Amino acid sequence: MRHFFGCLVLVILSATAARATVVIPADLTELANNAQWIVRGEVVDVSGQWADNRRAIETVVTLQVEAALKGSPGETVTFRVAGGTLGRYRSIVVGAPEFAVGQRVIVFLGANGPIIPYLVGFHQGVYRISSTTNGTTVVMPPADAASTAPSPAPDAGRGAPTRVPVPLNDFERRVRTLTGDVQ
Repeated sequence: MRHFFGCLVLVILSATAARATVVIPADLTELANNAQWIVRGEVVDVSGQWADNRRAIETVVTLQVEAALKGSPGETVTFRVAGGTLGRYRSIVVGAPEFAVGQRVIVFLGANGPIIPYLVGFHQGVYRISSTTNGTTVVMPPADAASTAPSPAPDAGRGAPTRVPVPLNDFERRVRTLTGDVQ
């Protein structure tokens, strides 16, 4: 019995705090309202840096701005994302989006004070831009977003039938309408 209690005390003393990422689903309206800037651009730089007093790694992403759908960010905009790679170290944050130089995206960015902006809604604040086989430029909603689908579906995950690409012009028109910047 002493052996059991000794092991139990050892397990309790060696336990570390668990960390979790919880993302509350947000629709396009919430993202647009909570964002300080909404920017379409091309990723021109992705680099890792230490964060939280060298206890975590974050990725700093720089976009060459093609269009500002909300706010006036300038010619380039830099924002941070949880997780990333720094030298031989890698920090994986489940659900954190990854970026590569050359990708085209629309991002919803927020900021608190004089710090590097962050993605509003975590991965929900990134919409990837691509071209279809017929040359149409489209925007793909995040894996769990149904906000650009014709009819909302709260469980629209990866491969869901309501997660469909939306023509870039239609998507931008909808975002501008939500932000009150109708052109």
